[in-house]
Amino acid sequence: MKRLVLLAVLVALPGSLFADGSTHRYLVATRHVAHGTLAKDPADTPLGENVRTFSNLDGYAADLTDAEVAELRSSSAIRLIEPVMERHAFDIAATALPSQTLPYGISLVRAPETWPVVTGQGINVVVIDTGVDYRHPELKNIYTGGLNTFTNSNDPMDDNGHGTHCAGIVAASNNTEGVVGVAPGINLWSAKALDKTGAGSTENVVTALDWVISQKTARGGDWIVSLSLGSDKASTFESEAFQRTIDNGILAVAASGNESSTGKPAPVAYPAAYPGMIAVGAIDSASRIASFSNQGTELSVVAPGVSVLSTLPSGSNSASLVTAPKGVIESAALTGTKNGTFTGQYVYCGLGRPQDFPASVAGKIALVKRGENFFADKAKNAVSAGAAAVVIFNYDSSALTFTLVNSSSPPGDLTFAWPITVAIPQSEGEALAAAASGGTLTLTTISDDYGLKSGTSMATPHVAGVAALVWSAAADAKSTAVKNAIEQTAVDLGSTGRDNVYGFGLVDALSAAKQLAPQKFGSGATPGPPSTPTTTGRTVLKRGH
Repeated sequence: MKRLVLLAVLVALPGSLFADGSTHRYLVATRHVAHGTLAKDPADTPLGENVRTFSNLDGYAADLTDAEVAELRSSSAIRLIEPVMERHAFDIAATALPSQTLPYGISLVRAPETWPVVTGQGINVVVIDTGVDYRHPELKNIYTGGLNTFTNSNDPMDDNGHGTHCAGIVAASNNTEGVVGVAPGINLWSAKALDKTGAGSTENVVTALDWVISQKTARGGDWIVSLSLGSDKASTFESEAFQRTIDNGILAVAASGNESSTGKPAPVAYPAAYPGMIAVGAIDSASRIASFSNQGTELSVVAPGVSVLSTLPSGSNSASLVTAPKGVIESAALTGTKNGTFTGQYVYCGLGRPQDFPASVAGKIALVKRGENFFADKAKNAVSAGAAAVVIFNYDSSALTFTLVNSSSPPGDLTFAWPITVAIPQSEGEALAAAASGGTLTLTTISDDYGLKSGTSMATPHVAGVAALVWSAAADAKSTAVKNAIEQTAVDLGSTGRDNVYGFGLVDALSAAKQLAPQKFGSGATPGPPSTPTTTGRTVLKRGH
């Protein structure tokens, strides 16, 4: 009957729902009636392209004028109308990739100690974020499917990097390359609810939840949603959507937020602050609370969230190595560079303007100084002069965060055949420029699809991964039992017992799994000091910073 009730309200409006005039986006909650009819039978619902209906939630999203809002509020069929609210990713800027380091968080939550028994097999984890790079070597074998809430398609390709980073923390493959996630045996799903800037809305989030409920209904199994996003504003419609999700046996894990500062804690953000959620705060490698981590009575647990190494979209980064006769020079590959190795003599070419390139640079390395024109222009001018590779040195001591392409680059730049292009510090560049041209350099750039990020965004997928490990040890357990096991076995880090800074404490995968499935691990929880990070023996090229 929901369709008839809703249509009756819409027909009663004085004019079309999409009449000309100023409109705003709203979430409209209807009375508790049979849900899903609108989405299943669109032919009977002439609501226009700007109306989004849900299969499992009692309501819809629409563009409404002030007059239409007032009319709807007067209807007995409508429970509430609220503006769509902003949601954004809870991460902090990435830093440089260290070498030979296993992500410390994996050891800190004691995930490797469960792997001889469980790896998350059979558990479905949905990362609701900016999407995921399902082509990434660490993720492609476990990726199962997804939704893009912006295009209403099944292609949630990540155009930001945040979601791919979170997905790698949950479940990067346990192989000889890159990194490994907490639960590498899961079924990975993605719901793209944030755009390329890391921004979205409550409408995107509830659309993702509605889709997850449908997936669970159709496929069965155990499901976890991981949300490294939010804001300081609550939404009644979104809260009800999460409650419907939890009532369907889906475990919901969300980031507490990054608005705190030293001595000034901020309250837990939404959706993490809603009832029934596992709200996650962030700690560093020494198990100290991160200064940015939001705090409060809703906080459930904490997990590693400072300088966390994980996956980034394929081709989004390159690492570089520059070798001169005196040894290795600190360097950073420019975004967009060609990957490969080139050895040759260098020629100093000033600021990289067309007139700065002598004929002798053909087939050699063009050494140019930062300043006056764009990096892309310098590289294009070098190519026009016949140079085979480019080295750009800085004009001060700032970080070498140079790029040939970005989101605002002309289409031609995105397809341009860039040469191997790297950046080096001011001191190194000036020394090379001062020496006689003709010295030999070896430049190497390789794909570097890993990086460090900080935030409660990074802590949250640690907990989602732990939940998957624990649940895979007892697949018949209820989601509430998994939540209780995680909270009850957490390592107490703050004041004795639960507190507002650390919640119940640091998640402990082994102890929680033991509590839920003692027959597989032995009886009794065994919380103890967090494990120390180990090294992988993997050699990587370090990005400049």
